[in-house]
Amino acid sequence: MAQSAEIGGKLAPEWVARAGHFESGVGKGERLLRRAIVAGFGLAGLVFGGLPYLAARRILYPVNAQPLPHGLDELRLENGIPAEYVEFEARDSGRLSGWFVQAPADSDHPAACVLLVYGYGGYKEQMIGYAQMMHNSGFATFMADMQGSGLRRGAPVTLGYKERWDLMDAVRYVRSRPDVDPERIGVLGISMGAATALLAAEEDQSIKVIVADSSYANLTDMIQPGLRAFVGAPAAMLAPLIVRYAETMLGMRSSDVRPEEAAAKLGNRPLFIIHGADDSLTNPESAQRIYDAASGPKELWVVPECGHSLGPVVSPEEYRRRIADFIWAAFGGRRNSAN
Repeated sequence: MAQSAEIGGKLAPEWVARAGHFESGVGKGERLLRRAIVAGFGLAGLVFGGLPYLAARRILYPVNAQPLPHGLDELRLENGIPAEYVEFEARDSGRLSGWFVQAPADSDHPAACVLLVYGYGGYKEQMIGYAQMMHNSGFATFMADMQGSGLRRGAPVTLGYKERWDLMDAVRYVRSRPDVDPERIGVLGISMGAATALLAAEEDQSIKVIVADSSYANLTDMIQPGLRAFVGAPAAMLAPLIVRYAETMLGMRSSDVRPEEAAAKLGNRPLFIIHGADDSLTNPESAQRIYDAASGPKELWVVPECGHSLGPVVSPEEYRRRIADFIWAAFGGRRNSAN
């Protein structure tokens, strides 16, 4: 990629110089031909340099269908339960923000807590429906910033590579709360958020149970379908160049993001894998690969007639029940305050 752009940059001035040199001694047809050749090299420079760069930025700085919420005063569940806005310290000395929803009044105290991790191009407030679902199942929940939104607004999205550290910072914050049981922390991630959850759990033993909905097995597998979905089909033809630009911008390699390898390092922590049978963005084979790699207690649910991360739409009650049952089983069931 970089070589192609460099070659284009060196050849174009040479052809321009030659065209000027021969201008007075050749016919109009030859001049037009040489100009066309010069224009061709300029176009090649755009295709092999400018367009991949712009496509890489489009991937790393996704354009959302709606404006990102910023400076919201309040957030509530459908039943009026308020979410508590908090800010907490990140490992890079910056700040992150989040919304914490208390467990129902009749739940265990301190409560079991599930962190909710949004997908590519999203933001924490999008997880409010999942917060409602988990609240109805007896859990406290927490939705927090990651790269590119909230107090991380303007940072590039890294498809799980840096987001895992944001999630680990959120876990550390939740564990510090007196109303949360630090031994009963779970994570539910959606799409990129599922990959992020697996990567974070590999490094953070305080994450006791993981639910991964629509994760990719490794980021390399997502390059072609991701480019088609988020940039456009023509961009897929320039995938190697786009990836090289993106890797250079981030200082990482796409091969560094391998959730299936993270699943193999979870030890005895339970993992529930969910995937739509008709997912056209993340191949359902990813779910099987992650399941096969996982070393501890595990469950795989391939949702029939379901697209990418549409389990709550296709089968909402079964989706809620399966997740809640799996997490409560991982925590040894519900406890009361006397325990």
